[in-house]
Amino acid sequence: MSEDMTQNITNSKKSFLVRIDAVYSFAQQRFEELGKFFEKFKENLPADCEAVRLHYRFTYYVLKMKAENKSACGRMINETWTALYGNEGLGEVFITEYEDEERLDIMRRFYNYYFGCGDVIRLVTEMTEQLPYLVSKNSQEILIRQNFLMACDHGNGFTLFLSSICEYYYSLVLPGCRDKLPENYLEIIYGKEDGNGYTSEDTLFEALNDEENSINLSVVGIDISYFLEKNKFDELRRFVKRLYGHQNNFVFVFRIPFLEKKAFDEIYYILSDVLFIKPLQIAPLHDAVLVDKTWSILQDKDFDLELSSIDPIIERIHQEKMDGRFYGFKTIENIANEMILRKAAFAARRMNEGEEITDADIGSQHIEGLVDKSRTRATGYQALAELIGMEDITQRIRELIAQIKVAISNDKLDRPSIHMRFTGAPGTGKTTVARIIGQIMKEEGILRKGAFFEYTGRDLVAEYVGQTAVKTASICRDSYGSVLFIDEAYSLYDGEHVTNDFGKEALTTLISEMENHRDDMLVVMAGYTDEMETLMKGNPGIRSRMPYILHFPNYTKRQLFDIYMLMVRKHFLYDPELEEHAFKYFNALSDEYLSSKEFANARFVRNLYERTWSKGALRCSLNGIKNIVLTKEDFIAASGEKEFNEKIEVKKVIGFKS
Repeated sequence: MSEDMTQNITNSKKSFLVRIDAVYSFAQQRFEELGKFFEKFKENLPADCEAVRLHYRFTYYVLKMKAENKSACGRMINETWTALYGNEGLGEVFITEYEDEERLDIMRRFYNYYFGCGDVIRLVTEMTEQLPYLVSKNSQEILIRQNFLMACDHGNGFTLFLSSICEYYYSLVLPGCRDKLPENYLEIIYGKEDGNGYTSEDTLFEALNDEENSINLSVVGIDISYFLEKNKFDELRRFVKRLYGHQNNFVFVFRIPFLEKKAFDEIYYILSDVLFIKPLQIAPLHDAVLVDKTWSILQDKDFDLELSSIDPIIERIHQEKMDGRFYGFKTIENIANEMILRKAAFAARRMNEGEEITDADIGSQHIEGLVDKSRTRATGYQALAELIGMEDITQRIRELIAQIKVAISNDKLDRPSIHMRFTGAPGTGKTTVARIIGQIMKEEGILRKGAFFEYTGRDLVAEYVGQTAVKTASICRDSYGSVLFIDEAYSLYDGEHVTNDFGKEALTTLISEMENHRDDMLVVMAGYTDEMETLMKGNPGIRSRMPYILHFPNYTKRQLFDIYMLMVRKHFLYDPELEEHAFKYFNALSDEYLSSKEFANARFVRNLYERTWSKGALRCSLNGIKNIVLTKEDFIAASGEKEFNEKIEVKKVIGFKS
């Protein structure tokens, strides 16, 4: 970003570094507007003040200002924000005074490059304010006795904090004291013997007692998630007491996952009984923060982000979260790198056509394929009509949508809770229909976004006490305005004879979110009929918050055959004899198997279809054939494999040899 300066600068004013944070949800709704803030701010500045924009992201601004005092800075910022946006959207404003370039550079690294970490920005701002007084009393070394407990999920900035706080201490707190606080840090995961560092208690203390390390290490980061189970709290107390003797030589930064306040406080009190501890909490990262990080990575590599890329980035982030293995900024870096490669491929194609590509902007047209767009392009009702065996379901959905629309349009009626229960065996179309309902509700103006988030009940449950509610609430936050589909929801509650406190905790949090967003989020819980009925007993409020029930019966043999052939016709040319063999195969599936819980309905069909074209692809590859035409031999080879051939009534029919 270029540095824009006002005129009429008065050198007698004090110098301030300012970070202005926007509320994340507000920022995401107004990505295009927030760039206007600085221009308006310059217009409102008094003639004898100065403002330089150092850094800009969607969720925050960083300015360098000259003003009479800190209060004057804050007042001007609030007045400009209110003039532009009213009384909403302004988050926290951080202001720190500086007198030299070294302090400015150190603070800029925090203000410019910390995303979603308000507690960290607040910490360094407060420490910097305290430093002049501590220096005047020759007491700045007291800050070395300050340790930290950081609640922070993996990939959300723990390592960055270790390195930057180490640099902060070295440069600002104790300048000139190299032998006391060198610029190095150590990071370990306690309790996991993986051979990649100091992992056990004994090896950790061997490192701390080593004379060379006591000189070369100043900040020690310790992941103490190992102790989060209640039966290990006494072990944690003993461990912290052993650390007490080293607090004059090291600053300890303890990491745990982001937890509910009560669970976080339990760990905090154990640590603070022995050590001086400052708490830091980094909440699960908001979409707007992740977009900001993507933009920052791109800009560091001399690329810039067009607004048209934002929606694809957010959708890709949501897809990455679906498997439960989202690693924060590490995943974002992978997404940014993929965007650059897609931009490069786009540029190469255009240059091969004789065009000159010199810009480094990345827009949606440059990153085609970043998001899986395999879902249908038809309207919701058209997509529903194309499904096989869904006539009764389709009629029921039309009735539900009509009822919801009437309730929304009638001021005399309460806006209804739109959450639903889907019952039936696996593979009967529950996921597909839930996705289409989200699309229909978006088209009908019932849901703002209509996106689709798919999880299992187990995905809502975390590993430690106090972590499950946070995880469930974070998943719900992503789903506002969209569909949250929870398959195998019954895993959250198996009945009174089973103790699953974490499952009940997830269920309680989910019900609260369902009530608070009853008309802005569609939660669909899916599973077997009997198990779903048991789930309804897990919390008194769940049944009333899910008024709509759709039952999905198993497919008939004919419907299974039709689904198989629909897949084949959609993607391949095929030999007519393949269709004959497929019809005989599905007709021969045993009724006992079709009615069993292990039968996966359409999933079974898809597996057979994919095995068929895999056989065809191998055959064509071995024979040097480019275009695949599926044959009866491909089907015979696929259906003859064990997982498919043991499911029919008459074994000798397998392969249907003529």
